[in-house]
Amino acid sequence: MSIIKEVNIILAHGPELSAGGLDYYQLGLWAASLHNCRVLALDPTLPPDELIGRLRAFLLPGKEHRVLLAALEPLRRAQRIIRLLLDEMGINPEFLTVLDLQEALGYLTPQACSLKAQHLIRLAAAMNSRAEPILSLEVPVSTRVLVWGDSFAALKAAVELARLEYSVCMAFPGAGLSPLVPGAAVNQSPEAELLRLLDEARSQAGIRLLPQASLLGVEGAAGDFQVKLATPEGFLNETVGAIILAPELRLMPGDLPAPAHPRLMTLTGLEEILVTPEEVQALRESETASLRVAFLGGDSSPAALRRTLAAVNRLLSLEESQVLLFVRDAKVGAPGLEAALEEAAGAGLIVFKVPALPAVAIVADRPHLTFFDPVMRTEEAWRCDLAILEEGYAPAAGNDELAAHLGLFAGPGGFLQGDNVRNLPVITNRRGIYAAGPGRGVVELDQALAEAEVAVLEVEQLLRRGKASALQGRAVVDRGRCVLCLTCYRLCPHGAISWDNRAIINELACQACGVCASQCPNEAIQIRNFTDDQVVAALETVDPRLTPKIIAFLCKNSAWEAYQAALKMHSTILPLGFTPLRMPCAGKIDIDYLLKAFTFGADGVLVLGCHPDNCKSQEGIRHARWRVEQTQTLLAEAGVDPQRLIYRSLAANAPQDFVAAVNHLLGLLETMKAA
Repeated sequence: MSIIKEVNIILAHGPELSAGGLDYYQLGLWAASLHNCRVLALDPTLPPDELIGRLRAFLLPGKEHRVLLAALEPLRRAQRIIRLLLDEMGINPEFLTVLDLQEALGYLTPQACSLKAQHLIRLAAAMNSRAEPILSLEVPVSTRVLVWGDSFAALKAAVELARLEYSVCMAFPGAGLSPLVPGAAVNQSPEAELLRLLDEARSQAGIRLLPQASLLGVEGAAGDFQVKLATPEGFLNETVGAIILAPELRLMPGDLPAPAHPRLMTLTGLEEILVTPEEVQALRESETASLRVAFLGGDSSPAALRRTLAAVNRLLSLEESQVLLFVRDAKVGAPGLEAALEEAAGAGLIVFKVPALPAVAIVADRPHLTFFDPVMRTEEAWRCDLAILEEGYAPAAGNDELAAHLGLFAGPGGFLQGDNVRNLPVITNRRGIYAAGPGRGVVELDQALAEAEVAVLEVEQLLRRGKASALQGRAVVDRGRCVLCLTCYRLCPHGAISWDNRAIINELACQACGVCASQCPNEAIQIRNFTDDQVVAALETVDPRLTPKIIAFLCKNSAWEAYQAALKMHSTILPLGFTPLRMPCAGKIDIDYLLKAFTFGADGVLVLGCHPDNCKSQEGIRHARWRVEQTQTLLAEAGVDPQRLIYRSLAANAPQDFVAAVNHLLGLLETMKAA
């Protein structure tokens, strides 16, 4: 193990360390004996003036310092020291490592506690001594924004951007602006506020409307997208800094349950009839007969149910009407919708919750319904004047092609945002491309408009009036090693890589997940502060006196957080030889790392990443699982039991799952040892 550059170790001490079995004085003497290390013991409860005085005396000016702050619960007990180091002393955040000594407490003997603390400090110092500064730089970007779609969310985004003096290109496939109000009748006029929004979009000088447009291709990355559009006037090439996707929903009628008949109609057809009372009256079997209407479905989404209930209420307001609603699972997850359903039931609506929608036949020119009543547990039949087919809201027809052009991981049902909690509300896997309102799902109008505002804020934070801020050098390409195999280009989940005669990483689009670095066959890409050299240096710190030796590669977005939470659980005592290694993503974990872990004496290795559909880089866990499987095959060929290497997925808020994974591997190792 080598600490290649000087590391300044600050040991924030207090009675809590001694109470936990650690002698901070002896620990400080040991740390001072490490090569290239200086030590300052500091009481975090000292007055601020005295703290800053001691820090300035320890960290001489005119020099770039690497600092390792070790304490028990440092984010709480040593928060003042952290703030002084960053704000007053100007320590680069990449050069400040904060180490929680909690893991070193709770072992049976003080010697075990000391050995564990020494191991944690040695590990953190080895990583810190190889850290590199990551600076922020300004990148010139285009301030033109493409808004795709003609929904009210798209209109809201375009108008807000134009008010902020961004140039907006608003393209949509239809012949004119025809936004829907989810949950409202198709022939219902929008509210005055929405009409004003529509008028402003048409008249705003900063918005260029491109009807009947189709997207032919997109190149580039955040801040500099090259978009090719086909319009009735010809092909159009636009350079835009960001893209907001809010294509309008389309109405999708359900399958026709019987041969076509005038008394089997869609909800849109009913809404048209309800405008004319004479047409409604003509539907009755006689002038004195009740009007019997059955709604088949209407429960595909809250918006669809709201629209169905609007038609139901209009029918119930008529004299002598009987209305039935057949649903499989009423979706009432929207403001006031459950109350609206109960109110309609109180006004006379009869709701049947059925496992399957009724079978429909036309008998004597009237729809005849047969269905199983789960309450009475019998087959029932009902003759009505009208059977209304549900019209669900579906994503725009061209979404699949649009996602392919943009390099997006599409969501369920054909929407444009991946089904990942980390994307909420408007983020996609590509920086600079945002999905709002109907672009990401069937949502209520208020939510769609709010998401449009969030997308505008994201655009503002990204483009910053033409001078975007990007972190420089998080991912670095060694142009001497790169042979332009394009592996990184194909696999980057964020579309951040292009090429000339070598791979080029767009620093504004890069999210430093490390998938490119681990997949590069020539090791031409490194992720700063998660480099191969740092991982090897960390593996070299494994202390043979600490057993059993378990090395855990932890995704920083999930497993690392679960590990930190597990340390706060009083019942958690990890194996003495447990070595946690923080990774930017499980997709960064290389086969070489796993094999080297065993080479450096590991008894067992854990790879812990995110759950499926919760990975920030979308594809990281897939790559990690594949590498674990490949490594297990190699271990078996080398005569090492592949069960010594385990992959698990867990959530950031699941410390119990983290402990269970460690204990599972520990149990396997004990069984192997006994055998």
